[in-house]
Amino acid sequence: MHANLAAHSAMSVKTKQNYVAAIDLGSNSFHILVAEFIDGQMQPVHCWGEKIQLAEGLDRSSYLSEAAKTRARDCLGRFAEAIVGVAPDRVRVVGTDALRRAADQEAFVAEVESLLGVSVQVISGEQEAHTIYQGVVGGKRARQQAIPESMLIVDIGGGSTELVLGKGVDVVACASLPLGCVSYSQQFFPQQISDKSSFERSLQAIRDELVPIRETYVSTNWQQAVGTAGTALAIEEILQALGWSVSGIDRHNLERLADVLCQGESIAALQLPGLSEERFDIITAGVAIMLAVFQVFDIGVLETSVDSLREGLIYSFQP
Repeated sequence: MHANLAAHSAMSVKTKQNYVAAIDLGSNSFHILVAEFIDGQMQPVHCWGEKIQLAEGLDRSSYLSEAAKTRARDCLGRFAEAIVGVAPDRVRVVGTDALRRAADQEAFVAEVESLLGVSVQVISGEQEAHTIYQGVVGGKRARQQAIPESMLIVDIGGGSTELVLGKGVDVVACASLPLGCVSYSQQFFPQQISDKSSFERSLQAIRDELVPIRETYVSTNWQQAVGTAGTALAIEEILQALGWSVSGIDRHNLERLADVLCQGESIAALQLPGLSEERFDIITAGVAIMLAVFQVFDIGVLETSVDSLREGLIYSFQP
């Protein structure tokens, strides 16, 4: 994951003058993307993520735990190495839901700025949604894919879920909801075990959050639904490993996966192919949120995109 960092650090500063970087301080994971634009096309140089679970580290008073901050500091030290030589004004660092909620946000942000040597912005849910959309659109352009006349973007993160309705390159409506796979895992599946009863309780709680905004998103006949970020990609990988899907997520197989998860066994005992160990503790909540989104917004098939928030940040530098 970090094998090429030494070579990267050994490069002269001059070779990095055209580099740009984006760091996403997410509620479940921290991600970094270092890239450069060559002939107008974004070329990744380094891209990786580390599980921090900042949201899990929020106590009842909304203060970040020392354990979560220690994990964060260790990760940020590695990120700092990756951006050595990149001009500070060409690095964007953003915090999302967990930092929006943290009572000690100001002190932690100051520490992050000291570690990285660049400024940090804690963005609103609406800003996050807009940037995610631009990441998806930018990725389609880079791959010379047609941009649908209208799209629904679903981004399920550790602390929140962003829904974005867009027409072409423009955002028409967006929402940031307190539906995160870390927070909902703590609430409904603390032992990484689920049965039909607990799963249905989680589904109902999620639907209660989604129903009030349903009309806005179903009244537009969007042509394509797209899932971004780790939850959608993890679900797709499981469905592929099970031999149930070639690509994307369809409602029938998502329901089949939910049934598998509701057997009252630990996630580890289920030995789901395609599921990484670092997602054992959050996959059931992620599936519950995704299934509720499918149900409330009448989604049949969801395509996936590897482009999301950090790519949207990178494309903001595009010449």
